[in-house]
Amino acid sequence: MHVTLLQAHPHSAPSMKRVTQAMHRYLPVPCEIRYVSPCPPTILRWRVPAAVIYVLYVLCTQRYLQHLAARLPRCDVLHVVDHSESFLLPVTSANRKVVTCHDLIPLVMENIYRHPLSRQLGQRLYRRSIKHITDADVIITCSHATASDLMRLLAVPAQKVKTVYNGVDTGFFTILPDDLRRRKREELGFQPHEIAILHVGSNAPYKNIPAVLRTVAQLRHSGHPVRWVKAGQHLPPYHQRLARELDIADCIQVEADIDDLRLRDLYQSCDVLLFPSWREGFGLPILESLACGTPAVIADTPALNEWAGKVCSSASPNDVRSLAEKVLLSVEESRSPDARARWREFALQFDWGSIARQIAEAYAQE
Repeated sequence: MHVTLLQAHPHSAPSMKRVTQAMHRYLPVPCEIRYVSPCPPTILRWRVPAAVIYVLYVLCTQRYLQHLAARLPRCDVLHVVDHSESFLLPVTSANRKVVTCHDLIPLVMENIYRHPLSRQLGQRLYRRSIKHITDADVIITCSHATASDLMRLLAVPAQKVKTVYNGVDTGFFTILPDDLRRRKREELGFQPHEIAILHVGSNAPYKNIPAVLRTVAQLRHSGHPVRWVKAGQHLPPYHQRLARELDIADCIQVEADIDDLRLRDLYQSCDVLLFPSWREGFGLPILESLACGTPAVIADTPALNEWAGKVCSSASPNDVRSLAEKVLLSVEESRSPDARARWREFALQFDWGSIARQIAEAYAQE
């Protein structure tokens, strides 16, 4: 069995890159990473609103990428690692086709769209992108919650679906000894008694960034010295305005466009990961944080509770007071080496070595 891990182009989300590279490294069968286009489409570099880029990408660029994909030679196992690129499935040739479905959030959460018209257009374009997902012989989902959404919303037969949780490279995401952690915090500019709250991810509406801002404000105005470290993307203007209104703009540290080494530094040095998403397909930053011995406070939502609810404090994604209380309790607990070791031990069961073996078994699913 030879596996081709297919991506449309190199310009994918950082978490998607880590997942693809980990699969390439740990799959117990020969495999390669292949891009349909060796360069990111020009449209992704245009300085126009993201919504405009998305519309043009779906209507025009996807067709161009299909044209390129049709030229690829036939392969043994073709694995499209991002379901939003399942439009490549009907034009490619393989003995067995596999796709990973990470989530169906645009179909599940209508309130991520700010206007009924944008919701109607957004969902139509999203369905157009993923309509060929059923062409796959096997669909891997990252949680049972996503598997349920897939079968309910797209009428996918249960026998086609295999749930395999995401993995973490536990040799890379590790716990720092206390002395090195103190030194790393100093290098990052953290004050000794400051509570460093980390969020990793995009500014997509389902990430619930306003709840993070309000939780930080709740803690600060209650007398706790806090710093919010936002990793992943720059804070957009409407979130900057909210930060100023909440009087917390001066305690925000933005870490945009960072590499994996810098991300690991943040996981290892911050006191807690705050992850109050309205919806997730899995929640990879939670697992990476736990592997570094750093606790996570999560939203009480299906996919997050499914695998992380046993070790992470949770609250309703709109209950700022409860989220703030859980942050304080988690930070206090994290002062115990035993607690940090317990979070690390929990993450070890998701080591990419064992996860990759489960993926390889899914390739042969009938």
